[in-house]
Amino acid sequence: MSDLSVLVVDDEPAIRQVLQAAIGKAGYPVETAGSAAEALARLEAGHHDVVLSDVFMPITDGIELLRQARARGHQATFIMVTAFASVDSAIDAIRAGAWDYITKPVRNEEIVHRLEQIDALRGLREDNRALRKLVLGRGGEGAFTFESPSMQAVQRLVTRVAPTDSTVLITGESGTGKGVTARRIHELSPRRDGPFVSLNCGAIPESLIESELFGHTKGAFTSADRARKGLFLQADRGTIFLDEIGELPLAMQTKLLHVLEAKEVRALGSEQPRRINTRIVAATNRDLQAMVQQGRFREDLFFRLSVFQIQMPPLRERRADLPALMRHLLAQRATGGSGAAAADRADAAAALVIDPEAEELLASYAWPGNVRQLENVLHRAAILADGGTIRVADLPPEVSRLSPAALAATQASALAGGGSSGDGEGGGAAAAGPGSEGPLRERVRRFELALIRRAIEEAGGDRRLAAQRLGIGLSSLYRKLEEARDEA
Repeated sequence: MSDLSVLVVDDEPAIRQVLQAAIGKAGYPVETAGSAAEALARLEAGHHDVVLSDVFMPITDGIELLRQARARGHQATFIMVTAFASVDSAIDAIRAGAWDYITKPVRNEEIVHRLEQIDALRGLREDNRALRKLVLGRGGEGAFTFESPSMQAVQRLVTRVAPTDSTVLITGESGTGKGVTARRIHELSPRRDGPFVSLNCGAIPESLIESELFGHTKGAFTSADRARKGLFLQADRGTIFLDEIGELPLAMQTKLLHVLEAKEVRALGSEQPRRINTRIVAATNRDLQAMVQQGRFREDLFFRLSVFQIQMPPLRERRADLPALMRHLLAQRATGGSGAAAADRADAAAALVIDPEAEELLASYAWPGNVRQLENVLHRAAILADGGTIRVADLPPEVSRLSPAALAATQASALAGGGSSGDGEGGGAAAAGPGSEGPLRERVRRFELALIRRAIEEAGGDRRLAAQRLGIGLSSLYRKLEEARDEA
């Protein structure tokens, strides 16, 4: 018999009795309360490790019970019970500090499974703290503390949802670290000793994806000369990461929905479904809600996948992380492999520094490809760097264009008659000799306009960011563009 003590809170006596019997039969000490007020009184009177509470109750609901319990210093683990239609309320509860939620109708074995997880986690709390420090330093984002508020918020969500069995949907632009975040969720979960299996849904032909996910029997199709276990079964007792879930064909969306609801898969060619114990984490750079409206993604599957969403911010919105991220990516690049060669590479990486001018350019670039693009740029620069220093000349053209040297060259070209012809005035002035270029004021205006347009291009079309980089107000930038259009 476990010493994990449970408090069941529900305003319906019949439900309290059924849950009390099931939890007691599983070997856990259990008490009940018929209201939030009674539950708070029991928490004050004695120790309870877990509170299993209905969300919707009269007078004070389960979420408010959670908030009041936390305000009074009670650290019991809360599991919320809610109807599927009220999943939003359950998510609010998790954000307020609940450990997990269960949807009605409640299955006794599901509750017992949650209690077993909590019981196992109690003795691992210290290990989890150490593991969090370790895992938050893994992957492409490195062993450092995030400085940006947006990434700090992401990490808080990760540490909240990781210990649960909740399905997670990670959204964000390509290259923002969705795969790294999925692996962190796995490593911080009770499933961390199980497999982490990843599939890019857009990389598998439609004709093969069902076999890839669910497996097949021998002879199920022409080339099936032996039975194969699908990825869901390979990830049993672990996590399956479905990357680019928006690319999944509609027919497979229906079958994935069945897996989420029934917790079972059936291999191609087999009549017998097999139960699975696999957590699903999905990711996409698509707008799934827009795809639902367009009929390209099932609405019921979207609701099932998006029980808990994590939005990954683009790199341009978390510039405070750039200095430490760049240092780590340079060091990480050289640590692969083993032996003397790896040691030499690691020493070389440790010695690499970024010239201040180059670092300023890297920090001001828009990074449309996010962390992945930054990693590739630094890899290239590290190869070209001489004397242990990355300089502007080692950066690719799309990053180095706005360096002082490049701007000076552009200015010299403009003043010599080589300004851009894209300002609506045609290329005649540039083609003519120096004497036909017009007065100095006009040449300066053309040069200024060329700089503005280049800054807008480098900022990925973000005019506010372009104005900040040029050191002018947004209204001034718009005025200069309007003047150019009026004169064209």
